[in-house]
Amino acid sequence: MSYYRELKDFILKIKGDFFLSPRDAWFLKFLEEEGYPLPAVKEGIKRFFLYYPPEKRSKLPLFMSFGEIKKKRQRAVKKTAPDWKEKFYQRLEVAKRFLGENITCQEPKDQAQAENILINLENDIAQRLYDALSKEEKISLVKKFSVFKENKELLKAMIKRELFKKVGLKGLSLFLD
Repeated sequence: MSYYRELKDFILKIKGDFFLSPRDAWFLKFLEEEGYPLPAVKEGIKRFFLYYPPEKRSKLPLFMSFGEIKKKRQRAVKKTAPDWKEKFYQRLEVAKRFLGENITCQEPKDQAQAENILINLENDIAQRLYDALSKEEKISLVKKFSVFKENKELLKAMIKRELFKKVGLKGLSLFLD
């Protein structure tokens, strides 16, 4: 079963709904494209919705579970494959193509620290790409994702993903293949 299909079935069961809203479907595609591990996403969503009584779950937008999903992803970093150092240096080379050869960062002591370094580099790349846009392009981009304006962190992540798509960058996370 595909990532999207498995999550869709899981969410419909938890929420007690018959279908996903377009915003929820968009959010699931975002999670898949960003390489969020399926078990971490499921656990984060489950944890978020269990805070609410069943009668309120169907009315809650799925993207509000993003904070819980991120927490679960960070915990999953510690359990990823042992080749994380090799992946880290490959991702660092990609970052250098966008930020210049002069970027320096400390040697990561563990996977979690490596992932944090890569996330910071992603944010730097996204900021440069965003700054290079015209005012009209910036307005258009923010408007495109305005349905997520209630969650600033997710809004920034969606914009970052869109900017990366424009330049053919998938992301730097250790989770991405």
